[in-house]
Amino acid sequence: MKRRFFLSSGSAAVAALLAGCGGGGGGGAATDAAAGVNTTATPGTTGTTAGTVTATSAATTGTPTPAENPAQQPQQQPPAQQPQQQQPAGPRPAVAYPFGARIDPYVAGILPTVASRASMDASVKRSYDAWKAQAIADVPSIPGGKAVRFGRSSTYITVSEGMGYGMLIAVLMAGHDPQAREIFDGLLTTVRARPAYGIPVAMGGPYLMEWRLSINGNSAGDGWNAMDGDQDIAMALLMADRQWGSNTGRWNYKQEGIRTINAMKAWNMKPDGTTKGLATSHVSRTSDYMISHFRAYAKATGDSYWSTTVIDRCYWLIDRMQTVYSPGVGLMPDFIVQTDTANPVPSPGGMGDFVDTEMHYFANAQRNPWRWGTDYVTSGDVRWKNVLDKLVGFIQRDTGGNPAIISAGYRLDGTALNRSYSPEGFIGPMLCGALVNPSFQPFLNSLWTWNANNFTTDYYDSECQLIPMIVASGNWWQP
Repeated sequence: MKRRFFLSSGSAAVAALLAGCGGGGGGGAATDAAAGVNTTATPGTTGTTAGTVTATSAATTGTPTPAENPAQQPQQQPPAQQPQQQQPAGPRPAVAYPFGARIDPYVAGILPTVASRASMDASVKRSYDAWKAQAIADVPSIPGGKAVRFGRSSTYITVSEGMGYGMLIAVLMAGHDPQAREIFDGLLTTVRARPAYGIPVAMGGPYLMEWRLSINGNSAGDGWNAMDGDQDIAMALLMADRQWGSNTGRWNYKQEGIRTINAMKAWNMKPDGTTKGLATSHVSRTSDYMISHFRAYAKATGDSYWSTTVIDRCYWLIDRMQTVYSPGVGLMPDFIVQTDTANPVPSPGGMGDFVDTEMHYFANAQRNPWRWGTDYVTSGDVRWKNVLDKLVGFIQRDTGGNPAIISAGYRLDGTALNRSYSPEGFIGPMLCGALVNPSFQPFLNSLWTWNANNFTTDYYDSECQLIPMIVASGNWWQP
């Protein structure tokens, strides 16, 4: 299954078409990954700023109804969830956390000192406006539905990964963009209109998104979900509850978020806290380890599984990858396999996204500094600082502190895979990784300047720049 275009810098030429459903499925039923066939029966600019900061069941109430989906589909049609009925809405609610407010200061880490807050905010706003103009599209087959475009594809309009990115961006940019909630609700309308119909209702299928949609907006991912997309969707829903409230519009954001969280626990997670793969449950994608999200899930649901079992397991797996397979370098692979054993190993390839780069720090793991740096500045959990001290320390040494020559991928021994261009999607997430240690301050400043001056609107790369820029400017917050 193919998920994203990985675009090169500047020319926006397609450098590779990467597969991407393997890390986001679940182990609820055995599957023929190549055909997407269920093999078991299933039921139904300048300036300064201070740089250092001190240190349930899945099925829930509500009956889905079939989605309007005119294209031919597999025999089972995906049910669409209708918005929860709310009391009549009053005046449009105020934005609780407008962009730039920085209501919740970070509890740990550093910030760029090469630009003032106002300058950083202006860079983020400018980048967001360019992203929005390129990325947001109406979905032909879903009234009121919006999507984050899947690059320049003429076959697919979106993937769930992009929908999650878009929802996070929209809720964070409220206060700058008066259309932020309209965009958010349009994206959510699409998410709920195209559920992962191959996943049983009892396992939460109606609250997980079909991982890929055709250019007309019809289901085109064989009925399965991708966990990374659903994780960001759930997080964005919890943030929307804080931003706009859950009883002022069409959707009860918090309830929808909890439904998706419970569905992921039922379908995408093992009891020991390991994320599952689609083709086999013993494959785990390192970029699914969204630690700050897990803390938010625990807070919203009251389920400490997310904040203890899951986070502890993620750290153990990453520490093993760094210590055993990347000593002195500190990288980790896109995918880990044999997670059912005492000795998990990097994927040999062809087991997660079904490509031959799964053993490298590549197009999935490139997001890890963003996710773990975000957690450190908001939680202060020193484990993720330790992980990033190794990873970012290596990248800083490898490049001499020059973001432009970060390689588009590395072997775990630190060998660069491709320096033929400056890969925005690798450079952007490094911003968050560099937030964790004052020794990275010069590198962080260079990373900020490079990203602010070299923002792309290409899919995936742009989101991997924009959200880390929001975080690095001090504008991220937890629900």
